[in-house]
Amino acid sequence: MERKNYQALHLLILITAFALLLGGCATTNGTLSTQKMAAGEKAISEAKEGNASANAPSELAVAEGKLTEAKEAFAKKEYEKAGALAEQASVDAEYASTKATAEKNKKALEKMKKDNDTLRQEVERLSKQ
Repeated sequence: MERKNYQALHLLILITAFALLLGGCATTNGTLSTQKMAAGEKAISEAKEGNASANAPSELAVAEGKLTEAKEAFAKKEYEKAGALAEQASVDAEYASTKATAEKNKKALEKMKKDNDTLRQEVERLSKQ
């Protein structure tokens, strides 16, 4: 009889430890997903500040869409999916930001070339006088 009680107690301890372990994993995954979503939101915000809305709107929209999907997955407690989508949103937002910067630099370069051409024409005009 005492041996059965010991086995039951041992089984109860194992079940409790297993339940705590699973609960800890869920909390960790939820926390990790939350951190990844926060990073995604920050990356999107920085992309918007970098004028991605004007210079890379489709890329920014993709990032925002993935972040929305991540939030939906998180609400369903699909933490792994939420984390993966949030990471993708971050990468897409960084791409949008980089593309926006490249477009901005391209426009500045085109303006400089135009200004140089104008200046060159003016110098030629003045040298012929």
